[in-house]
Amino acid sequence: MTPRQVFLLSRPRHRIRIAVLDDHPIVALGVTTYLRDHTDFELVANVTAIDDLFAVLEGGDCDVALVDFYLPGDQADGGSFVKRLRTEVPPISIVVLSAARASDAECICHRSGANAFLEKSTPLPMIAETIRRVIAAPRKFHVVRDGKVQPYVPHPREDNLSAAEIEILRHIADGFSVTQTAALLARSKKTVSTHKRSAMRKLRVSDDLGLALFLKEKFRY
Repeated sequence: MTPRQVFLLSRPRHRIRIAVLDDHPIVALGVTTYLRDHTDFELVANVTAIDDLFAVLEGGDCDVALVDFYLPGDQADGGSFVKRLRTEVPPISIVVLSAARASDAECICHRSGANAFLEKSTPLPMIAETIRRVIAAPRKFHVVRDGKVQPYVPHPREDNLSAAEIEILRHIADGFSVTQTAALLARSKKTVSTHKRSAMRKLRVSDDLGLALFLKEKFRY
């Protein structure tokens, strides 16, 4: 059986019903306008807040939620939002479309229960193809690599961190500076800075913003 035959047998009998959540109206407009031009898609909602999305999904008339990851206007976002979506609406396929870099968010999305992660720079045809793939293979996690949508299992980057690096990151996550962390741990500022840089290298984050995104999800509770 060819991949296309598998897809045709797996897809719903109706058009794929999609709800879009993005707090940037221009981004949402561009995506929804493109998707509406495909005969196998039906746009059922285009909302900017989490509560509005759940109000739509309560009706059960949606197959895919195409959602942003970080929503500053809502109390819950990121991994906690994806977990809530997976828990409260188990049948839904979740495609995260985010301004965050894939290296910073893929693993979080995978662990939280999403079906795919895409950067907002992803070409529109790849977004459409990803939606079809998560319907055809809902048990797999999908990403775009080398211009192709493919299944992928991201591995937690923190597995490579040393105990000392984790200890320092916990203090940074709590809002302490490098200088304050050094004082709390009775270590030199140079030692703490070295551990921080080493942790960032292992986590593949190049700046404090990328580190903040990681810490927000890893040490938020």
